[in-house]
Amino acid sequence: MRLCVRLFGKARPVSLQEQLVTVLAQPAPAALWQLRAELLEAGLPPEAPALAILGEFYHFLNRLATTSTSHQYSHFASILDMGAVGGVAIQNLLEARRGSEWWQRLLAGGVSETLMVLAARQYVKAWEGEMEASYTGAAWFLYDAYWRMSTILQPDLPAGARRQLLDRLLDPLHQAGVKGVVKAALIGRLFQMLLVAHLFLKA
Repeated sequence: MRLCVRLFGKARPVSLQEQLVTVLAQPAPAALWQLRAELLEAGLPPEAPALAILGEFYHFLNRLATTSTSHQYSHFASILDMGAVGGVAIQNLLEARRGSEWWQRLLAGGVSETLMVLAARQYVKAWEGEMEASYTGAAWFLYDAYWRMSTILQPDLPAGARRQLLDRLLDPLHQAGVKGVVKAALIGRLFQMLLVAHLFLKA
């Protein structure tokens, strides 16, 4: 997949593009660690929001990896694979009009795709108990991060409407009856989409 995007007016190095694709296709702590190094080398400031998102995503994946076997984690990672067809969808989003339309399409497509995949993969291990604190912590971070991104892309949206949209988006993470694997997959997808939005919309 070729990502024809730019970072601060300079063409992204091939290694950076490849590492970004790796994070979208095979999300793992090691891949995020490498992407951080590539972004810093390419000139992204250490205080950039994208790096904070990477850090939170890294810690979440790291905790998830330690509570599962490699086989179980590979199933989880496959749910978050945004390569192949997902990569085409991202490229289409890049070519679409930027702003609220881009944002809405990204959210709608990413979340619905994750739920459909989960419905077909009931055998994936459900992480419960010890991961619950990680789910709530990630949800707290994601709510703030998506609120900030929403104010950038939809500045005219009333605060009440913004709250309703975000409450609906993150509601599964607060429902006791939702299995751990669903929460884990939704959190992973939301981190991926937030990262994509920051890197592409600010390119």
